[in-house]
Amino acid sequence: MADKRHENRENAFTLLFAKEFDREADAAEFFRAYLENNEIQFADYVKNTFLGVCEQCETIDKEIEGVSVKWKLSRMATVTRTVLRLAVYEMMNSEVPVKVIINEAIEIAKKYDDENSTGFVNGILNKIARNRGLIESVSTASESVSTSSESAAASSEPVSEPAPAETNE
Repeated sequence: MADKRHENRENAFTLLFAKEFDREADAAEFFRAYLENNEIQFADYVKNTFLGVCEQCETIDKEIEGVSVKWKLSRMATVTRTVLRLAVYEMMNSEVPVKVIINEAIEIAKKYDDENSTGFVNGILNKIARNRGLIESVSTASESVSTSSESAAASSEPVSEPAPAETNE
């Protein structure tokens, strides 16, 4: 079942990524046309997630920009933006454990984004999860992100926020 869930997330990611290149299109119409043009069918999860991310995109983007120090969404690669949006939507709207959501986002980033993006995605999503109270903060004294490799080795939580790949859009 986990493989099917991963496949569904990846399909939702693919749709959201494609929608980035036709931002003005109505989400429901885009979804219908995508299915027709590709002669495929998706699980309800894919449709509901795609439409949900599109509907809540402004709220999701504000949450991402609120924790991405020095990185506006417009500077992030399209793949990175899309992975983050999908994961934040799931944090906001599903009962899936947050660690599963983050792990799935990292796996999608590994497959579709450059090698530097996974640490960035991990760091952003962990900050959002902590802000939402979905995971406990590593340090209550400071929310700043450390770049110490010793701290990274001692903690399963991210401690650095590498720069994502820049977009040429």
